[in-house]
Amino acid sequence: MTASWRFSKLEDWSGMGTAWTYDKDADEEYVAIRTKAGLMDVSGLKKVHITGPHAAHLIDLATTRDVEKIYPGKSAYACMLNEAGKFTDDCIIYRISPNSWMVVHGSGTGHEELQRAAVGRDVSLRFDDNLHDLSLQGPTAVDYLAKHVPGIRDLNYFHHMQTQLFGLPVMISRTGYTGERGYEIFCRGQDAGTIWDRILDEGKSAGIIPCRFTTLDMLRVESYLLFYPYDNSQKYPFDNEGPGDTLWELGLDFTVSPG
Repeated sequence: MTASWRFSKLEDWSGMGTAWTYDKDADEEYVAIRTKAGLMDVSGLKKVHITGPHAAHLIDLATTRDVEKIYPGKSAYACMLNEAGKFTDDCIIYRISPNSWMVVHGSGTGHEELQRAAVGRDVSLRFDDNLHDLSLQGPTAVDYLAKHVPGIRDLNYFHHMQTQLFGLPVMISRTGYTGERGYEIFCRGQDAGTIWDRILDEGKSAGIIPCRFTTLDMLRVESYLLFYPYDNSQKYPFDNEGPGDTLWELGLDFTVSPG
């Protein structure tokens, strides 16, 4: 792809080549995100567009959130459950417009849960493999983006905006999985390389560096952010028990909207 990606060994994550190692110590990347900023490609996350009159009802059924409280421009972290009520994936729900949503989920069965909830409803589901997600995380990320994106400092946590970056259409969300102030930049596949290289070229003097996906493990663990299926019994079941966990067992009951 681009030069900075080629310097990394790529591994498959959720069907997409993902930067796994760079020619530097992972601790350097960790420190960069904790003190300055780092750029990660997390495009392996699954992006599903949901539109139609029954879109909100579908997401209500498939996730743990009361989505009517999510207005256009806002998002929410949620969990997804199977028919037994056990955790199968987590996601972020983005409301783009009154009847248009995007659900971004991990490597679990989130897409299957959405498809199951869609049966018999006036709704369209579209998996978008061309939408890339570049995650710029760290305390100085906002300082860099403010040079290019008017109003980015006013973007609240779990909110997003449709805008342009370097003249290219993007959606920027104030979200991330590091515990630091950060932003996810959703862009077209054909624009991802340009945006990636431009951020790293311009941000080099400010200490912005590319970071491998595995650095995320150190950051998220410190912030108690779980990674399905490695942090639950789906991957490591208990003796004499089938796999599967409730949200209360995982400490994720805060994602359940009150009835």
